Order: sequence, then structure tokens, then C-alpha cells
Amino acid sequence: MVDSVQPHATITEWTVPTASSGPSALTLDQSGSCCWFLEYYGNELGHFDASTNTFQEWPLPTASSNPYGLAISTSGTPTLWGTEYGSDRVFAFSPASSTFLEYQLPHSNTGVGYISIEPTGPQVRVWFTETIRNLNGELIYDPTGNATLYEDSFPAAVGGGAYGVYAESSSVWYAGFSALVRWDRASQQYTMWPLPVHGSATGRFVALDPYGQPWYTQGVANGTSNDNYVGVLRGNGILQEWRLPSLGADPRKISFNSVTQQPWIVERSLTAGNGAIAVLSNSTDGGLVTAVPTTAPSGGTPIVIAPTSTAVTSSSHAVVPVVKEVDGLPSKLFTEYSVGPSSPQDVVTDAQGNVWVSEPAVNKIARLSAFNPDFALSTVPQSISLLQGTSITISVVGTSISGYQGTPAISPKGLPHDVTFSAAQTQLSIQRGGNASVQMAINVGPNATAGVSSVTFEGNDGTIAHSISVPLSITNSTGGPVGKPQCLIATATYGSNVSPEVELLRNFRDNAIRSKTGASFLILFNSWYYSFSPYVASYISDHSNTREMMKGVLYPLIGSLALSSGLFSILAGYPEPATVLSGLLASCMIGAFYLGLPLGVIKRKLRFTVAMSTRLSAAFLLGGLGGMLVGLSLGTSGLLMIAGSITVLSATCGSALLTADAISRLKFRALKTGRLLHAIHVQNGPQATFRRWLYHAER
Repeated sequence: MVDSVQPHATITEWTVPTASSGPSALTLDQSGSCCWFLEYYGNELGHFDASTNTFQEWPLPTASSNPYGLAISTSGTPTLWGTEYGSDRVFAFSPASSTFLEYQLPHSNTGVGYISIEPTGPQVRVWFTETIRNLNGELIYDPTGNATLYEDSFPAAVGGGAYGVYAESSSVWYAGFSALVRWDRASQQYTMWPLPVHGSATGRFVALDPYGQPWYTQGVANGTSNDNYVGVLRGNGILQEWRLPSLGADPRKISFNSVTQQPWIVERSLTAGNGAIAVLSNSTDGGLVTAVPTTAPSGGTPIVIAPTSTAVTSSSHAVVPVVKEVDGLPSKLFTEYSVGPSSPQDVVTDAQGNVWVSEPAVNKIARLSAFNPDFALSTVPQSISLLQGTSITISVVGTSISGYQGTPAISPKGLPHDVTFSAAQTQLSIQRGGNASVQMAINVGPNATAGVSSVTFEGNDGTIAHSISVPLSITNSTGGPVGKPQCLIATATYGSNVSPEVELLRNFRDNAIRSKTGASFLILFNSWYYSFSPYVASYISDHSNTREMMKGVLYPLIGSLALSSGLFSILAGYPEPATVLSGLLASCMIGAFYLGLPLGVIKRKLRFTVAMSTRLSAAFLLGGLGGMLVGLSLGTSGLLMIAGSITVLSATCGSALLTADAISRLKFRALKTGRLLHAIHVQNGPQATFRRWLYHAER
């Protein structure tokens, strides 16, 4: 549901004094009202004071350095840290002395880009990404001026590189091309959550909200594409995501309103030319995707780098602002404020709720402000995980925006099966500039469906309506994993859901087929598998002899999926073909071993029927592949489910028939040769038998 009124706002724009400078990398200063920024083409560092409409600019010492990323260290004397994309440098700038310290990286053409600074600690630790070389860097500042540099390659699961970086006190988050990544200092390892596959969309930016949850943007620079998303990691394994409504949105940075906690997203739209600033007005109906994390160790060899110090002279200019009115356009769950072909690059929100934007295509800094009175909803906690038959009390919080005052009523919508709520009070009494909350008890009954769903709350004061959804993970009463299907038979066989064999099967299911084709096929597969697997798993758990037998039965399956996973990893850059080819390989090997081998041993002769059967299987296989191509092009999940199932079944049956025929032919020849040798032996003795055997061997 979206707002029932169009929020009215004011856009104020200031033109940067240096012409065609390409302002970007907005960073709030210590006043919290506006900002420092970089001029990518103008090769300058700038500061804007909105109270006096004044710009101050400092030229970077290295020519054509193309400054890209910017962050501010506020411990002690403020210091600006930035990256120089064109000269492979990291710089530190002291506003008090107008002095740059530049640190030359040991490699050229690194693609050094976004930068972030750890907020606390005895040392200044600066983190950045090197997109071209698939590296992340850490620069530890020494008070003498030198710095220690650590560089480390990202694991393969990250997808070949990362753009955005966000540093916490003990961990660092990255927006990898195909995964959301966290590096942890204590364990010295990466944890990676695979991003949902949306065409050629890649991870762009990452930021933490006031609750400590990582949000990301994922998009593609295509003027007609709708594969543009913003999402958040809920808990340890659930991604909630929303598709941006405008074609060619190409999302970049995210910033959170400190009052409402709502995320603001830049829609750069460089190709489509319809740039906008979007706010997620209602966090309902977002797609819930299970993301199984994997880990990998980190490394890096320290290098001490001495800086080059340069003092520069600044210039100062006062600029007359231009003010215009704009109405936000509610579209699905977002409200978008159009800024036209200005290709906005960055967004930051100040303590008063103003939204600041850089507009490199028109060389301006802009402020979006003065919204209509409104309210925002949030919950504490942000996500819920419960066992069947248990309950939890959460707070639904309403916050005043732009002087709103009212009493919206809170009600749940679309509760999952056997999930109920109760509350002593359902009306929020929000005062101007304040907030209010009500307590809601969420009760999960014993018959609630295990898995991931959501609970939605709507706030409605009769004029304005907002909704917010809370991801709900329901665990079955036996303590099975939350939010993802279980490998029940394998877990019962090997005795643990974290055994290496079960992990391999689960990783193949959750990682090696994480594409539209794979996800569609799994819908039907899970419906079939979970219709009988609980009963089989229960029987295996109660019979130790059966468990040992099942280990032997499952080993060929594990080997087949291991080979298929290897094939998928090689082709991971092309997820749809990788899914199809690895799935065909697994299907053929499974069909050959589990069906073809026993059928060939049992049957004496198949060659009179196998030709027609294999031709029929081949026809179904080609039809299934064609159906998948059509389903992908049309985005039809139903057709993908049916075509994927036909492809898997036909490949399995075809490989089984060919294997059985080959075995039956070998067996038939062996029997025929044995009878012939026996007859020769009886008639002519051992020497003739040997000569006859040699003759057949040579042929």
C-alpha cells in the first residue's frame, strides 16, 4: 500500500563554482547540515556551507587524479580521507593546515573507489575497494605520517570484485558483485551471502541502518532494465528486497533518515535520463529470499608507505541558490522525486531530515526538504524467529515527520496460517516532533507452516496510510533449520545437518542453482521431495542398519553433485547457462547410476527398444530446453517450472536408457563369448581356446 497523498517538497540547488567539475562523494561535515564533496573532473576537494551559500575548494596535488571516494575521520582533528581513481592513490587532507598527504598504492590501474573509516579505535583504519584488481585494502594511519597497507583478494563467491564498503568497529561490509560480504577481525575471515540473481544486475553499495542491518543496492546500467533493487539482510540468512519502480533506475548510494529510519536511494539513471531520489515509503511485500552464508579465510601482507605532503591554497565563492517545488510520485512502495537528467550520484540525510544530493551531470549540489506532515512506521525487533507454539511481543513505533500529529490505528494484514496477534491498545498517539509505540503479541500456533514468511502492520489515520512488514521465520518443533528447506533424508543418514555430506548437498541446492531457472525448478522439486521425505527420514533415524546402507546409496549422488558444483563454479559468471549445464550433468550421472546400472544388470537385452526410447527422451529434452528459453525471455515462472522438470526427467531417463543398453550389450557379448569358448574348449582343447580368445581380443 502507498500513501494516499502526494508528499510535497522543495528542491534547492547550488551550482559548484568550478565548471563541469562532476561533484560526487557527499559527506556530512561536523555541523551535520551539509557537506564535503569531491570534484571528479575538476580534480578538487570541496566544502559547502549552506548557512552562507559559500563553496570552498582545494585542488588535489596530483593532476588528473579523478578523486572518487570520500570519508571523514572525526576523532581528534577532523581529517578527510579519499581515493584517487586516476592515479591509484589514497589521500588524507587536514582542513586546519590545507595539507594533503598522498599514499601511492603499489600497483597501477587498481580501480580504487569507495572508502570508509572505522568509527572507533586507537588507530585510524581506512578501508577501500580496488574494483579492477578484485582487492580490498586497509590503510592503518601512523601518527608520524606513514601508513601500513594490507591488500587482500576477495574469495570467488564475491563474484570478481566489490564496489561499496562500510566499516564498523570490528567488521567491514562490502557490496560484492554477486554477494553481500562481511569481514570479521576476530576470526580473520569473510562471510558471504549470495545476492539474488536478477539478469546482469550487480551489487553496488552497502550501508548499515540505525538497527545495524546491512542494506544494499543492486542494479544494471541499462536504460530499459527493471533489474534494479534495494534490499536488506534480516538476521543471518534472509534477504528482503524491493524492485525500484522506474525503468533504468540504476541505483547507487543509500542514506537513512535519522528520525524515521527510512532508506533514501539515489537512482542515477545515467542511460535512461530520468534520475530520481527515492524513499522506501512502505516496507511491505518485499520479496523474501533465503541466503545461505559461506565463509572463507582472509590474508594480506603489510607494506609500509610513506606519504607525499603538499600544502595547497583554497578558493572561496558565494553562490545564489535556485529553489523549485516538486511533488513526489508514489509508485508501488516507493515515493520518487525526479531530478531529471542530472545523474545523481550520492545521497546523505542530515539531522533535520533534509536530503542532500550530488548532481554531477549539471554540476550542482541539491537539497530536498520541507515535506508535508507525515508519519513513519518501524518495529522493534526488525525480524522475528519463533518455534511453533511460541509467541513474542514486538513494538510498532510511529514517528512524526515534518510536524505531523495524529492517531493512526495499527492493524495486522495477511497473517500466515495459524499465526495470530493480540494487543491491549492498537492506536498510536503521535505528537508533533515525537514518536509513540504500541505493543503487539505475535502468536505462532503449533500447526503454523515452518519456513519464511512475513507479518504486515498497517497504520491508518483516515487520510494517510503506511504499512511495514516484519520477516517471520518459523521453526518446526523438532528444531529444524529456520527459513530454508532441510535435507531430511541426508541428515537422518549422516546424523547431523552440519556433516560435510549434508553441507555439500545443501550448498548445491542453495548456491549452485541460485538462478531463475533453478529457483523455479526447486518449487516443484520441494513439493515432491517433502511429500515423503519426513517419513523416510523418521524410519532411517530409528534403524541403524538402514542408515549404514543409505550412506552407500547416497555416495554416488554426493559425487555427482560435487562434480556439478565444480562445473557451476567455472561458469558462475553466467548463472542461467551454468544452472542448466550443471543440472544436466547431475541428472545424467544420477540417471546412469541409479537407473541405468541396475536396469542394465537386470535386463538381458534392450537394444530392440532403446533406440525409440532415447529418441523420445531427446525430443523431450530439446522441448524442455526450448521451454526454458521462452520462460526466461518472458519471465514466466510457471513455464520455467514445467520446462525445467521436463528437461531434468528427460535427461535422467535418456542417460539411464543409454547406460542400461551399453551394460546389456557388454553382458550379452560376454555371455556369447563365454559360450563360444566353452564349445571350442570341449571340441579342440585349451590351445585352440586360447587362439580363439586372442582372435576375438584383437578384433
